[in-house]
Amino acid sequence: MADGDVVYDGLSSGRASVGDRFAAFGVGVVCLGLAFAVDLFVLGEWELLALELDPSGLDWLFALSWLSLATFVVWPLAARPQMTRTYWNRLRTNRLAVASLAYLLVFLVVGTVGPWFVTPDVNFTYAHQPPAFLAVDASRVYECLGPVVDGRCRGTLRYPLGTNSTGKSVVALLVSGSRVALLVSLVSATILVPVGVTVGVVAGYLGGWTDTLLMGYVDVQQTLPAFVLYVILIFVFEKSLLLIILVFGLTSWGGTARMVRSEVLQRRREGYVTAARNAGANHWHVLRKHILPNVSSTVATAMSRQIPVFLLTEAAIAYLDLNNLLLPSWGEIIALELSKEFPATWWASASAVTLLAVTVVSFSVLGDALRDVLDPKESA
Repeated sequence: MADGDVVYDGLSSGRASVGDRFAAFGVGVVCLGLAFAVDLFVLGEWELLALELDPSGLDWLFALSWLSLATFVVWPLAARPQMTRTYWNRLRTNRLAVASLAYLLVFLVVGTVGPWFVTPDVNFTYAHQPPAFLAVDASRVYECLGPVVDGRCRGTLRYPLGTNSTGKSVVALLVSGSRVALLVSLVSATILVPVGVTVGVVAGYLGGWTDTLLMGYVDVQQTLPAFVLYVILIFVFEKSLLLIILVFGLTSWGGTARMVRSEVLQRRREGYVTAARNAGANHWHVLRKHILPNVSSTVATAMSRQIPVFLLTEAAIAYLDLNNLLLPSWGEIIALELSKEFPATWWASASAVTLLAVTVVSFSVLGDALRDVLDPKESA
């Protein structure tokens, strides 16, 4: 059996074909579009949609991202349990990758539902409370919630990671920041992957002047850094997370397109693609059955490199005061505490830096591991 057939069998065959998933995704997009239209044009700004929810534009993009994740990642794995077990058996030999996967699953859950249950509220009376395992000079705390021993205020489990300079719980801030990080990761990837994969597949499969034209555009686009474009656009539009995501999602797909193109150039010369063409298969059939399924490892690798860049870029934008100051992101937590209250509430910035670093490393480690798991040549 050819290498390409192995990947194809694992990711595209089974109870539902690629076409079925695209059809289901289209139905989901239509339903989301109708709900968005009702929220925008029928209910208006101040009326709740359902379950006391008032979704913003980013929330709708977040829902679309979850739909994409469920349709093109969760569904194929659930439809092929035997192949999923094979992937898992390969992955679990890498303990660091398993730990990264476990962390990212927790990150996914906390970033999705955490802000519904935990909200950072301002309470200046409880500002500068130390974490439960530390103690600070009692003179730095307006009202110590824990015991004061030898002139030092000890932390309590009420605020296990302490509070910041405005009395907000650091745990609540980190949970809210995880939502922002998840939005940056998931929504940006939802924008980047379809564009990058489409351009890469078309350029690699058709070749000729189409390849030259598309790759030439990628070269031109990459001469203007996304960060510079964002700085220019904030003078036209207001600072917002939506603008960050749109700018970086719509201008950062060039690297993904090049990686996919390289993979397609290799795959289109494989014997099973030639056999399919000789058997009379049209271009769409070849792309759907033999080309698209085999770029999965390439896309996983590209995303493992791109998502950490998005997260670090958002933190840099916050540190440079180029984001929405009301945005409770990890980058904003770091910027606020370092610029105004450091080292009085160093634990707030240290906690945010730690989570940001762990998230970035986890994406990178898991992405490299998935490349080996999904590529039969590496795992044979």
